[in-house]
Amino acid sequence: MTGPETRQPVTVGFADACKQPMFHRVLNARPLTVRDTLADMRRRFSNDVGEDTLGRLELVLAELMNNVAEHAPIAGQEQTAHVPVIHLCVVRHRAGLACALTDDGMSLPDDCVLPRSLPAAIPEDLPEGGFGWFLIQDLTQALSYYRRESRNYLAFNIPFASEGDR
Repeated sequence: MTGPETRQPVTVGFADACKQPMFHRVLNARPLTVRDTLADMRRRFSNDVGEDTLGRLELVLAELMNNVAEHAPIAGQEQTAHVPVIHLCVVRHRAGLACALTDDGMSLPDDCVLPRSLPAAIPEDLPEGGFGWFLIQDLTQALSYYRRESRNYLAFNIPFASEGDR
């Protein structure tokens, strides 16, 4: 019998999204807390996402969250400075990993999200910084940022590296 009462329900759209693994964390922007959060995130997705995709996600999140931690304290006031709180959410979907971060740290400089190229590689005078935003832009898709009141909002997608991730 193949009547309506014997058919299996078809799950598409929202129902499929509900079955995808996700990771959510609210954390203080401190280096050790960031490190622990990255380890927890890696464990959460280790059975659902390929190593290459997971490694790219971890690199981008480490750069972003450590930037919040590094640039949060006001010079000379490290002991009494406000420690920003980061909200992180990562959701697996059909094409990759969707990520959203918010924090109440300092605003990003205006030129941070502008397209980047690698800093000049002069072996005798390699710059200490300048690689982070290039890496973030190179490893992500649909990167967007805005600030409203005292919060930063950043969202991006990490595409799957191969068919094996899906």
